[in-house]
Amino acid sequence: MSQAPHSAPPPPPEAAEHRPSHRGLLVAWAAALVMALAVGGVAIWQVSEKIYTPGHTAQEYWDSITRGSGSEALGFFDPAALDAAGADPVDSVLLDGEALARSTAGIENARFGETSGAQTRAVMQFEVEGEPFETRLPMAAPQNTLAFFPDWELTTASMSRLQIDVPGAAAGGIAQITVNGEPVNLEEDSATLRSYVPAVVEIAVDSEWLVGSSRYVVVQESGADVEQDEAAEPHQITLELEASEAAQAMLHEEVQAYLDGCADQQVLMPAGCPMGINTPNQVVTESIRWSMPEPDELTLDFDEEGWDTAETDMAATVSFDSRHFHDGAALEESHQVDFGLNIAVGASGEELIVAVSGSD
Repeated sequence: MSQAPHSAPPPPPEAAEHRPSHRGLLVAWAAALVMALAVGGVAIWQVSEKIYTPGHTAQEYWDSITRGSGSEALGFFDPAALDAAGADPVDSVLLDGEALARSTAGIENARFGETSGAQTRAVMQFEVEGEPFETRLPMAAPQNTLAFFPDWELTTASMSRLQIDVPGAAAGGIAQITVNGEPVNLEEDSATLRSYVPAVVEIAVDSEWLVGSSRYVVVQESGADVEQDEAAEPHQITLELEASEAAQAMLHEEVQAYLDGCADQQVLMPAGCPMGINTPNQVVTESIRWSMPEPDELTLDFDEEGWDTAETDMAATVSFDSRHFHDGAALEESHQVDFGLNIAVGASGEELIVAVSGSD
């Protein structure tokens, strides 16, 4: 008698109810994927809104400048634009090192934001000695980082050119100025430099005979054209020179020596001098005394034409004893004598030459 083959008993009903179906697995995976994308989208949005923004890029750029790290600051610019800017033969002393660090020293309370629209710009607000300023920092994002985040770069509109004019510098023997403490050579009484934005630029001349100083805050105005930034006009800065205290002192010394030479002559018409008087009376020569004016009121000026002196009309007093021409009576005469001076001033190397003579 044969037996039927052995077969496993069917599973209990409750076990069949708890076994997941293939459709259920697909639904679970889809839900997980949706949740991951949703969470990831929020994270991408948050990172993009907090880090990959023009304002945040501007703040990092500014941090590198305050450390005086010009090479790090250049890393925030479009390399191709920098290559084009580098072809412009201008002085780059303000783009690195101590001169760069000094350009930020006076900037306080920096705040960062951004504008939107056709031209994207970061906005930086700050104060210099309590005076408020605002500058735009034009940017572009030619590519993304990790496919999601805009890679913001400063355009060269965030780097300005400065043209510093020093009228009369060559006439005064000035061939060099200092910019934020660093020497810069002049060419035809001017110098052109490149500067980051913003910057505080201190310009000075401190020679023995001429002095001058100027402070300029470099900002990019809101109307700057991002697409034509290289064609933008440079910031025009004029440094006015004036005679130093040493030059004024030399003028007074030379005029005083000239007048003393005239006063030492006991005559009514001193030789080589612009003052003199005639009298019909018989003069006692040894009694003649000239009293000359003090030259302290004379001032030495300087402009684009060179050296000049202000008002040179003066007055001296001459006194002497005499005898009346007709009756021989003894007289004590005193007369005011007006005169003018010709004063020529010029530089010879490092020497200041002051030549004094009487006016015609």
